[in-house]
Amino acid sequence: MFLAHLRRLAVVLPVVLVAPFMVIAWCLRKLGVNRLGLAMAARGQQIWARMTLAVLGIRLDTLGKPPVGAFVVTANHLSYIDVLVLGALFPGRFIAKSEIATWPLMGTIVRMSGTLFVRRGDRTDVPRMVGRMKATLEAGVGITFFPEGWASRGLSVKRFHPGLLQSAVSGNFPCLPVALSYSTPYSKLAPAWTVGWWGAVDLGPHILRMLSQGPIVARVRWAAEPLFGKDRKQLAEDLHASVSKHFEPLGQEPLPTPLPGDPLATDELED
Repeated sequence: MFLAHLRRLAVVLPVVLVAPFMVIAWCLRKLGVNRLGLAMAARGQQIWARMTLAVLGIRLDTLGKPPVGAFVVTANHLSYIDVLVLGALFPGRFIAKSEIATWPLMGTIVRMSGTLFVRRGDRTDVPRMVGRMKATLEAGVGITFFPEGWASRGLSVKRFHPGLLQSAVSGNFPCLPVALSYSTPYSKLAPAWTVGWWGAVDLGPHILRMLSQGPIVARVRWAAEPLFGKDRKQLAEDLHASVSKHFEPLGQEPLPTPLPGDPLATDELED
């Protein structure tokens, strides 16, 4: 447990080291130098993600290669760790739910990195987001997002929502699907409960439980070829099929002892 607390404190170090770089990128965007500002922010985010993975002891097991340039990377969603994993491999601009902007520390990082915040469940916000995504891609910077909309328990890949994929369709930008999964070979608990973050679990207790369970292996499976689409719904189905094909379900047993706020305590055993 002492090491878990030590690592929790150590995650601040990458933020401190990258902060000046991110401030410069933010200033460039405010001054209208968007292409350079976005590129710098994406690269700074990549450096931060790689350092944070090292601090947390998370090892990457990758198959295939991440893209370079103005790609739309779409992945299944299991945990906040997904952002670190994909951010370390692909310097793209993330799409995140607006609530994350208010998180302590993490909210500051993602705001400075140029993350685009979407009002989840508000369909009227989609056209605004599509426009900003398309402008980012036209500036030569990639986009990374999770079309499921929220993290799952890791039994399967949930339906991909097509709305934001209109940015790729209207600009004929390539989309590269990627499947994420995790293993904890030395843990007494299954990764669905230690790495996966779903249900009504508070963030702080989850981080402590995750860090107390030993090394984590993040399995990343990139598709061999990008996908294009002229219809966002069909594109969403094609991307979902590709991710599902390479997805490895999270281990579900053994289960942790139920704690207040855990899905086990509220019987939320299904996604």
